[in-house]
Amino acid sequence: MRIERTNRSGAAARTLTRAGASALGIGVIAVLALAGCAQADTAGSQTGGSVSTSSPEESDMTSPSPSASDGGSEDGKLPDAADMELAAGNSGRGLPPGLEGSTDSTVGVAWAPESGLLYVVTNGSSSCPTFAEPQATIGSGGKSAGVAAADGVLTVAFVPAEDGICTMDFVPTTTVVEVPAESDTGQPVPVQLGDKGKVELQPRSADGEPGPVAWLDS
Repeated sequence: MRIERTNRSGAAARTLTRAGASALGIGVIAVLALAGCAQADTAGSQTGGSVSTSSPEESDMTSPSPSASDGGSEDGKLPDAADMELAAGNSGRGLPPGLEGSTDSTVGVAWAPESGLLYVVTNGSSSCPTFAEPQATIGSGGKSAGVAAADGVLTVAFVPAEDGICTMDFVPTTTVVEVPAESDTGQPVPVQLGDKGKVELQPRSADGEPGPVAWLDS
């Protein structure tokens, strides 16, 4: 009877041992699986940001383009003079309607269709255009420039040129310039164009139309 109990106990022990081993194996597998998931999650958290990032070249392609320059078109270039708003300080490429160009002179001036405004046209490089200052004055050139207030000479100044590489073409750029009210009288008026020289500006032929261009002799 003792032997039988021993055998039974031994069989039971072996059965429990096998069951324990199986349970231990399952536990080890579960622990390893959880460890693998944790490593995968850690790797994912470390590399997850790189999944949605782009290379520098791709970032440049998707970045917004710079805004356009104020007063210019959407691509940052000057608008056509025919399309620019008739307001002091505005500039445009080419000539406004009604003005005749010149291939012999670098600067000219004409009355704009609206009272109190001039068109100042400069011929030169399209990449380095010359602009007139938005306000003209009377007699501000000083005696050194042959201009005095008593002379009734209208003076137009130019914006200093910026350094840079300029193309060798010859195209007109037009700037709208405001004049003192007493200058726009419907009579011829002398105009000093910076340090370039003086011209005699003729009046408009009709209200609402530009006057003829007075080109400076080259």
